[in-house]
Amino acid sequence: MNRSLIRLSLALLVAGCGGSTPAQSTTPAKDTSASVTATPEKQAPPPSSTPRDIKFPTINHVTLSNGLTIDVVTKKELPIVTLELVIQSGGATDPKGLQGLSGIVADMLKEGTKKKNAAEFAEAIEFLGSHMSAVPGTETLRIRMNAMSEHLEPALALMAEAALTPAFEPKELEKLKTRTIDELKLKMDRPGWLARRQFQRELYGEHPYGQYDTTVEVVKKVKRTDLLNFHATHFVPNNAFLVVVGDVTPEQVKEVGEKLFGKWKPKPVPEPTYAAPPARDKREIVVIDRPASVQSQIMIGNLALKRNDPDYIPLMVANQVLGGSAASRLFMDLREKRSLTYGAYSRVDESPELGAFRATAAVRNPVTGEALDGFFEHLTRITREPAPEEELDSAHRFLADSFPLQIETLDSIAQLVADIRVFGLPENY
Repeated sequence: MNRSLIRLSLALLVAGCGGSTPAQSTTPAKDTSASVTATPEKQAPPPSSTPRDIKFPTINHVTLSNGLTIDVVTKKELPIVTLELVIQSGGATDPKGLQGLSGIVADMLKEGTKKKNAAEFAEAIEFLGSHMSAVPGTETLRIRMNAMSEHLEPALALMAEAALTPAFEPKELEKLKTRTIDELKLKMDRPGWLARRQFQRELYGEHPYGQYDTTVEVVKKVKRTDLLNFHATHFVPNNAFLVVVGDVTPEQVKEVGEKLFGKWKPKPVPEPTYAAPPARDKREIVVIDRPASVQSQIMIGNLALKRNDPDYIPLMVANQVLGGSAASRLFMDLREKRSLTYGAYSRVDESPELGAFRATAAVRNPVTGEALDGFFEHLTRITREPAPEEELDSAHRFLADSFPLQIETLDSIAQLVADIRVFGLPENY
């Protein structure tokens, strides 16, 4: 980690406390000495049962006549279904000078179609007791929806309508642009956002991952034609796949999917080109100066690995030892031992391209130097000393035991199934 970057942005700390002193009772205390009984002897808790293996549900595949693939996971415990349509283009494919365009496209998908205006479309979703979201990412744009399984066809019909025939109505676009600009102005006062934006720029340079979020200038110049061009280029069945999880069968899904998506025409999609991130042979420091702030937002990091790299799992375990939770080294030292911060953590991004490693904390200005010394002490140690067996076992158990929590809901299962495809992982991963 001796080539790590340090990202500092000084933050404004707003702290408050309040409370009241409980009123003292003026009622004399009752004499209960005569009624005191012996405390029963504490009994040992029952022993834990034998751990059970957790098996990921079977993924079934169907392919429509136009080549669109659908991954179906049947879960009959509840009469509900989760839908996730993944467009395999995101912020990394935004045109030069229009970073953030894919995010605006995602937001506009719910603002009306060629058949329904924004209010009518929202009402149709609400009528089903459903919810739809469109989530932009670096490599994907995901449309998600939940519904009762008996409403599979009307719910999937609304998803198809949003994805295939968005209106991108000019008045709705102007409203969205106004909201987005207001949100960006608020973000400019958030030290964590400022630090992350600069971190991405310095770490990735001209690589598309160097563009974090959008800017006011870009939002102002986005036109309806830009949205139409992005949609026409990337929203095609050979650049998408659908995940369906819930009380449904592959046969049901294929029949409904063919009816709603079968006429979606494939066409070539341009391959994105990525500039190489900057190569570094020394530590660099970037300071974002905010003179009125009383906190420092620290972000330290470097390039890491692709998600499907064989070394990603060992790296994930090492990160768990270092800063993956409140029981890890960074938290236990910088917070519990030195009282420098409310929390210090580290993480490794999941990405089809080179992800990033970063360690973060917010500390009081006077202890910034001490906090940095603490960070680099642990960054150096994790690369030079094998973790003690007890600490390594704790990291193994934390990661393994938390997996069942990741497949408790249909939404989380759908996301994991989609991630297998996006990150190029084997199906039995």
